[in-house]
Amino acid sequence: MLRDGPALAAVRAKAGVSVDMLFAEIVALLRFRGVRIGGVLQENDWSSGDSRPITRLRNLSDGSLIRISQDLGLEARGCRLDPGALAEAAPLLEGMIEAGADLLIINRFGKAEAEGAGLRSVIERAILVGVPVLTAVRTEYVDAWAGFHAGLSMWLPPDSNAILSWCRMTLGLGRDGASAADIPVSARW
Repeated sequence: MLRDGPALAAVRAKAGVSVDMLFAEIVALLRFRGVRIGGVLQENDWSSGDSRPITRLRNLSDGSLIRISQDLGLEARGCRLDPGALAEAAPLLEGMIEAGADLLIINRFGKAEAEGAGLRSVIERAILVGVPVLTAVRTEYVDAWAGFHAGLSMWLPPDSNAILSWCRMTLGLGRDGASAADIPVSARW
């Protein structure tokens, strides 16, 4: 469980930076070291041939997928997030916390969380019981994030070694010099 440092950290998600791939590297390395990780990572499936992908959350406990995007039609604009799907994901994530996750990774603190819904209550629950949380925040939600965490979070750069360093500090892991590049290919997500 929590050892030292802020129990909440966020990577500022910027255009052109694949935060989910970055988090997947961290998941693989930490799992390789025996860390119990709960949470979800976003995956976009372009195989349908549509101009927009099907967006899913990968459950980090069992690998299952939860579709979170709605098909609003070809002419639709705006957010395709399915709030009902996030509502279904929340109890699964709370179960991961209760099962003893050492770290919870939430793919985004986004629009739903900024509005007080989405996975916001899951983040709160994790912090209350002492499970550190790692997430990503896009620029348009930075102010909402600041209001939510009230000074209890730290920003991390979109760099696997910086994120890994925070994880080591927060989880009380020894510094063994390993980096994301040291993960065996067979252990990567």
